[in-house]
Amino acid sequence: MMFRSLSNPGIRILIPSIFLFLIFGSFILFGWTKTDPTEHDPDDIIRQEERDILFISNVVNEKSPIEKPFGLAIDSRGSIYTGSSDGNIYKIKTDGQTELFAKTSGRVLGIAFDGKENLVACVSGLGLAFYDSKGNENVLLREDSEGNPLTNLYGLDIASDGTVYFTEVSRKFSYEDSYLEELESKPNGRILSYNPRTQEVKTVLEDLYQPTGISLSSSEDFLVFGEKYRHRVSRFWLKGKKAGKDQFFITHLPGSPALISSDSQRNFWIALSSPRHIAIDKIQNFPLLKKAIASLPFFFKPLEGELAYILSMNEEGDISLSLIDNTSDKLGSITSALQYGSGVLLAGFSTQKVWKWKFETLEMFF
Repeated sequence: MMFRSLSNPGIRILIPSIFLFLIFGSFILFGWTKTDPTEHDPDDIIRQEERDILFISNVVNEKSPIEKPFGLAIDSRGSIYTGSSDGNIYKIKTDGQTELFAKTSGRVLGIAFDGKENLVACVSGLGLAFYDSKGNENVLLREDSEGNPLTNLYGLDIASDGTVYFTEVSRKFSYEDSYLEELESKPNGRILSYNPRTQEVKTVLEDLYQPTGISLSSSEDFLVFGEKYRHRVSRFWLKGKKAGKDQFFITHLPGSPALISSDSQRNFWIALSSPRHIAIDKIQNFPLLKKAIASLPFFFKPLEGELAYILSMNEEGDISLSLIDNTSDKLGSITSALQYGSGVLLAGFSTQKVWKWKFETLEMFF
């Protein structure tokens, strides 16, 4: 009788279906409390008249052990530094040779040199640290003023008085689980500051949506910061009549802002590292569906695409350059853009390379 039932095509389809339903039902049941999503209306993409010439870039480190470079910094001698997913910081000398600079206790993301030639870094899993000229690691900060661990830092910039401004992308989800931030759609991030002289930690701005890159203005009266899953960059005033107020700097971006840097010409360089999750944008007003997706195991997470896109904006908020690589997949994802010499250095997160795009490329095409 049982064998006759199993020979029925309907039964053969029903049994596996029930089995799969029970498996996914178990996943959703046990992971149901991971997130507490809310409704969100994503903004529309506004194109910025991008010029598709970013693919005309040259490799800086032809052969090197660097894996998934993230942040970029340059010392007084012109050597380039970047963090690698293997937990190390590498130094690319002016002749293109790469050498190990420091072994770290985590994953280095945003980096910058202070006024004493120390390399200060946001180290995921550790906190805020600096590395002297010999690459020795010194942990500046592991906890905030209330004793909460600072293991989920992302971007930083350093003021002329040594104060370090840095972002904590989330107080709830880890760097690896950042996709849950997009599904939850709640402000779990903040900006903090650290004074190395007094060792005082302050919360500068809280209730932010996955804050990533950060950069100070030339006069240090305001800073700009990106919010990854809101696809925007905002400005926060530190001094003057507007002190304590924030406003949008640029919105409706086609991708997620990563690290932000500034140059001597009073420009900000913003890297967009991944395109928007169009499918997630469409379900942002369905909290229960987002909660069910977030409940599934890690290997079901939405995958981030690759985007090579950089913006240059002046301190008034005007766009001077908008560059993209739509022609090839040569550059992969760009997580950092840093103006240097006759061009811009780019951290190719998914290509294991550091690239340089030269300003003369504009003269070749326009």
